[in-house]
Amino acid sequence: MSELRIGGRLVGGEAPAYIIAEAGVNHECDMDVALRMIDEAAASGADAIKFQTYRAETLTTRWAPRYWEHPEESGTQYAIYQNADDFWREDYERLFAHAREVGIEWLTTPFDLEAVEWLGEMGMAAWKIASADLTNWPLIQAAAAHGKPMILSTGGATLDEVRATVQMVRDCGNDQIILLHCVLAYPTPDAEMHLRRIPRLQREFPDLVIGLSCHCIPNECASVPTAAVALGARVVETHFTLDPARPGEDHYLSVDPPLLRRMLDSIRIVEAALGDEEITVLPCEEPARKYARRSIVAATDLPAGTVIAREHLIMKRPGTGVPPTEMDRMLGRRTLRAIAEDQLVTWEDVE
Repeated sequence: MSELRIGGRLVGGEAPAYIIAEAGVNHECDMDVALRMIDEAAASGADAIKFQTYRAETLTTRWAPRYWEHPEESGTQYAIYQNADDFWREDYERLFAHAREVGIEWLTTPFDLEAVEWLGEMGMAAWKIASADLTNWPLIQAAAAHGKPMILSTGGATLDEVRATVQMVRDCGNDQIILLHCVLAYPTPDAEMHLRRIPRLQREFPDLVIGLSCHCIPNECASVPTAAVALGARVVETHFTLDPARPGEDHYLSVDPPLLRRMLDSIRIVEAALGDEEITVLPCEEPARKYARRSIVAATDLPAGTVIAREHLIMKRPGTGVPPTEMDRMLGRRTLRAIAEDQLVTWEDVE
């Protein structure tokens, strides 16, 4: 498994999973809300907070139909995106300065070349490319040219498309690549999450960091992101809001600060529990191994000279004597001295 650094944080390898709180545009272009989201994500223990940076004019035609349900009458994507594209460079400069102050990495997904240019000038630590832009090679090439880690979501893509884009990024001279398994559906039903694709991507791209971008509606245990880490995800991106009950595009499928904290706690527990694959006796097992296993014990008083038969012996705890695996070797031997009932029968006691 590969590893790389986002800012000063090691990602991949044996490092803890890198957690991205995907704020998107859940701030609704309210600066106070966006600043509070940064504070809450940092306090919850996330490694990074990520926004989305776009202009409706450069993202979609005015007539492109929506692929999600919304009561707005025109049915177009443009009508929705134009209501959430107010933040631009000066806004992000303020947000990202605040993120640095509170100690959380700042990221945003650029959706056009102009945003790539000024985000590069601002020194963004990594580039997140949305699933729908996996084939937008001019955008990806512009981002990859900055030489920072590339986080590519793979929702809605074929494996051949993923392979082609990975190779294109490498051809740009950038081999710092994170692939996020993702399902491009909002929300994604749990039964459509297909988390087994995480180890599949690991087998296909053993030199890359693999993770999850999650669009399912979270339960109280954040089960899906936690399971993803158990399957090998080294990055988890989950949508983030201050209030999942707010109306809007992403609030209802987002974690709030308390759930984000629980999710992180669960992920860290799972990471600790995963351990390694070597099957050996652990130090914590030694007492039970010694005292809960069984030994060969005299089932009755055995005078010296007794030829040991099966009915003379019983298997009892502790396991500090001759193990029951040696029963056949013990049978037929003659005792050298008397052995009291309920005492261990040792090799020193027999011929």
